[in-house]
Amino acid sequence: MNKSSSWIGSFFQSPLFGGGLLAGGFYALIYGGPLDFPLVHRYFTNHPVEFMETVLFSVGLASLLQKIVEFHSQKSRMSESVWGGVPPATSPADKLLVLTARLEELPFARPNDYLIRRLYAALDFVRAHGSGESLDDEMKYRADLDAARIYAGFGLFRLIVWAIPILGFLGTVVGITMALNGITETKLGQDVMAQVLSGLGLKFDTTALALTLSMVLMFAYFYAERMANSFQEQVDRRTQEELAGRFPAAAKGPEGQVAAVRQMAETMLQAADRLVRQQIELWQAALEAAGGRWMQMSKAAGETLQLSLAGALKESLQTHARELAAAEQAAMQQGRNSWEKVLQIQSKAMQNTAALQEAVSRQAEVLERTVQAVGEVARLEDALNRNLSALSGAKHFEQTVASMAAAINLLNAKLAELPSPTSPVKLEPHRRGVPHAA
Repeated sequence: MNKSSSWIGSFFQSPLFGGGLLAGGFYALIYGGPLDFPLVHRYFTNHPVEFMETVLFSVGLASLLQKIVEFHSQKSRMSESVWGGVPPATSPADKLLVLTARLEELPFARPNDYLIRRLYAALDFVRAHGSGESLDDEMKYRADLDAARIYAGFGLFRLIVWAIPILGFLGTVVGITMALNGITETKLGQDVMAQVLSGLGLKFDTTALALTLSMVLMFAYFYAERMANSFQEQVDRRTQEELAGRFPAAAKGPEGQVAAVRQMAETMLQAADRLVRQQIELWQAALEAAGGRWMQMSKAAGETLQLSLAGALKESLQTHARELAAAEQAAMQQGRNSWEKVLQIQSKAMQNTAALQEAVSRQAEVLERTVQAVGEVARLEDALNRNLSALSGAKHFEQTVASMAAAINLLNAKLAELPSPTSPVKLEPHRRGVPHAA
């Protein structure tokens, strides 16, 4: 998908697309615009070769216009300084880093410029050789490469300029050949020769159109070539301005040798610094790897210890559970025996309680009867006291004694009918004063 889209984009930017648009617009003006004249139709629409010549001319003109627009846009961008605001660095390596970063910060369209490619080439040369020695020769070589690249950019145009006259001559030769093939011995005559000669005049129109279009393209090429040379000179000048003083070459004589030795020492220091940094990075990576392996071993040992402790704990818990179950079973058996004994004792206690309750109920009945008897005795005593009082007042003491004796006998008979209590019931008569007989 990306390749197809890039191919489509490159096609729309190619001279073929631009030339097709120019040719289409030109023929639109001929067939329906202000260029609808017989002379125009004669030289541009009278023969198929004329159509082909017009299309090739449009493609060549589009390629020239594209080159002119490219050179003009790059010249306008070269008015800005590329490294003007870069602070001076302490060493060539730092300079290379700063300058490279500044080039990478440029907009997307600028890395394709001739100047930017030239500066990248200069930085690569200094980075590869470690100094600015022979940098001028390298830049001259790069200038020659750019000149060859610019010249190669006009290859399609040169091909079109060569093809248009050849195509015109080909159209003329084909037309003459067809006209001569139409002459036979039966048609020979003055009228036929006049017709053939008049037709040959039209067949040379393709050659005339081809030469005319080639001349127009050559004049346009002259202007584009001058602009390309001026652009190349401006690229060389701006390259020298951007690189001036940034990578000085070593001087000749003893001073140059000292500078070279100093530069070599700086290079060695930088190389040692890089080696130390790489060694530190390697040590750090080794320590990190050792730490990682130690963590893995510790993790594995911890997992093994955890599994061992878990197995031992599980086995201990199982053993404890078995012992606890056995103890619980023994306790349950012992508790069951104790509970049976308790039930037996409770049964006996309940039997004793029942007997005790029965005895208590009997005692309660006896007590109730005793209370009733005491109540009767109290009533009898009251009746006896009233009788004694009455007898004492009537002076019948002997009858009173006899009645008392009868009452005591009756009371003894009643008491004899009652069951014998655990404790004897004692009756205490009221102490009253009995009057003596007069």
